[in-house]
Amino acid sequence: MALARGDGCRFLIADAVGLGKTVEAGLMIAEVVHRRPDTKAMVICPAGLREQWKEELRTRFNLDATIFDAGRLARAATQLPADVNPWAVEPIVIASIDYIKRPEVMRSLETLIWDIVVLDEAHHLAGRSDRAAAGSMLGDRARVLVLLTATPHSGDDQAFARLCSLGSAGSSEPLITFRRTRADAGGHVARRAPLLRVRPTHAETAMHAALMAYAQLVWNQTAQTGLSGARLAMSVLARRACSSAGSLARSVERRLTLMNDESALPGMQPGLPFDDTGADDDEPDTALRSAGLHDRTDERRRLEHLLELARTAAADESKLHALKRLLSRAREPAIVFTEYRDTLQRIGNALTHEESVQLHGGLTPHQRADALRRFTRGDARLLLATDAASEGLNLHQRCRLVVNLELPWTPLRLEQRAGRIDRIGQERRVHAVHLVAAGTCEEVTVARLVSRINRMHGAMTALTRMPDEERVAESILGRHSPPELLGDSAPNPSGIITLDLRNEALEESRRLSRSRAFAAASARVHVPERSVMAHVRRHQTNNPPHCLWVYRFVLTTSEGRLVWEALVPFAGTLTARRRYSTRLMRTLLNTDLPALRTVLANHCALVLQQLRPSVRPMLERYSAREHSLASVLRSRHARLSAGLLQRGLFDRRDEHLAYAQTSLLEEALSQSARRLRELGGFDNLRIDAAELVFALLLE
Repeated sequence: MALARGDGCRFLIADAVGLGKTVEAGLMIAEVVHRRPDTKAMVICPAGLREQWKEELRTRFNLDATIFDAGRLARAATQLPADVNPWAVEPIVIASIDYIKRPEVMRSLETLIWDIVVLDEAHHLAGRSDRAAAGSMLGDRARVLVLLTATPHSGDDQAFARLCSLGSAGSSEPLITFRRTRADAGGHVARRAPLLRVRPTHAETAMHAALMAYAQLVWNQTAQTGLSGARLAMSVLARRACSSAGSLARSVERRLTLMNDESALPGMQPGLPFDDTGADDDEPDTALRSAGLHDRTDERRRLEHLLELARTAAADESKLHALKRLLSRAREPAIVFTEYRDTLQRIGNALTHEESVQLHGGLTPHQRADALRRFTRGDARLLLATDAASEGLNLHQRCRLVVNLELPWTPLRLEQRAGRIDRIGQERRVHAVHLVAAGTCEEVTVARLVSRINRMHGAMTALTRMPDEERVAESILGRHSPPELLGDSAPNPSGIITLDLRNEALEESRRLSRSRAFAAASARVHVPERSVMAHVRRHQTNNPPHCLWVYRFVLTTSEGRLVWEALVPFAGTLTARRRYSTRLMRTLLNTDLPALRTVLANHCALVLQQLRPSVRPMLERYSAREHSLASVLRSRHARLSAGLLQRGLFDRRDEHLAYAQTSLLEEALSQSARRLRELGGFDNLRIDAAELVFALLLE
């Protein structure tokens, strides 16, 4: 509704997981396509969700979309002329952000303008990465930009500000935000999310104690040096220990190997920033390279002792025993989540008595689809997954139980995991069970944080600041733990507008229901293709006869572009009391009747007088957006063409590329100019046709 009313050009839909953000974005795409048959639309999403997006658009909105990847573009290159950009041919395209971010792909998209761009899981584009750069570039090419994320604020105010600035095109274009919780959606059965305390074995307790002593010492020694890489390494080791003793042993062994290789671990290597590594479920080797303690001999001794403890603990892990007991008692399909791929393999080895499939980041698209198919059709009772499966999948028809082997230090990931089954259409109560190692950092800090998030879940807004991994790590490993991890709502970045259209939406829903009922009834009745009049006689009244005329108004711009069709009624009182007769009916249906023509002309003028001021703010907003897009096109092209002009020794390919780039830019700018002329035509709205549909005589 905000799109149809022209409230803005950039939208952030931050509904909770499972409440239909894909459907809302599909409605927006369908609206734009309906208004402009030559629409160019693009959906950018994680690679694993491309087929799902295509199916949703096809089945729900009857929209055919094309998935673009390297294979699709290679086939297009053999079928299209050399000077035709394949991206400009298909009306609706779907692509993954990891494909879009390639330099050669970004260059082919640089001069295109899209009528609507949807960025799914937009929180991945809030950092400083190639993904974020690609998302920003596409946002600056969109007349309408739609950002979809259930977790907009990860705790980093700067990252949230970057998210909110996507697609601003260097202007002050406002961002229209919406968020619905499950309580807002209604008809939802409350989720149960128990924390099951698992008593560690003696070996595991000793392992956790040694690790925390070492990690806290490194954390405190690096407090003044600014070596964030060492702190990140300690965070990784602590998270690996919560995942499994075997995972910790692998990482400690890897760190010792890097320490013994002096060339791989220089003394003051710059540290890596904290970041959400949810898309990478492999062993985080790179993070373990940073130096830790000043005394390298002492650090090596501590790590060797920790490795021995971890190997001992890995022989008999308490969480794996607890997982077996839980699944045997549940006796129903379940999804088991863990953060790392090697832990996933340990779970699979421990559950050999159960038919299971695995889903992780190392699978090909075909393997991923096959694993999901086996689980959803009932060939496997268990789905063992990393966070590679925690976004976008709809598994609520298959099961209602999620088990988290460990608590991720980015709590928003827990919501993504449970959201695979806690979605619209889930008819049973959802259970999200968290296994927590009692007496460890997982219980002391992370479990407390998760409990509070569960309590306040219904009160979260799009601007609620959630803790990121760095804040959680500081609470666990730092000398002075923050008293409260979960902050209040973040201060609004400039240009954010939160709209509440619930009342208007309810009224629109009622109108649609009435329209569908009328359409269903009229489908069974033959209506003659001519104007008709109904005659209604009232008893015991002295009022003069009234007549109601209903006309179909067709409004267009000065260029003849259709803007609006509507049924417009107006009424009149007959000057003389005349009894019903065929002659009277024919007279009232005569559109050349002077009195009727006068009333009709006055009503047309009134409709235009009321409509023009109402569309002016929308036209100004769209025109300003178009000017911003054209300005960005010019500035980006200047920088890109300089990079393309690399003189060759024996050919003129660089000049041909530069000429092609200039031609594409000129075409894009000409399209933008045509769009501005179309918008200018709205200043001269006119009624092209006023056809009588029917009339009512009330006597």
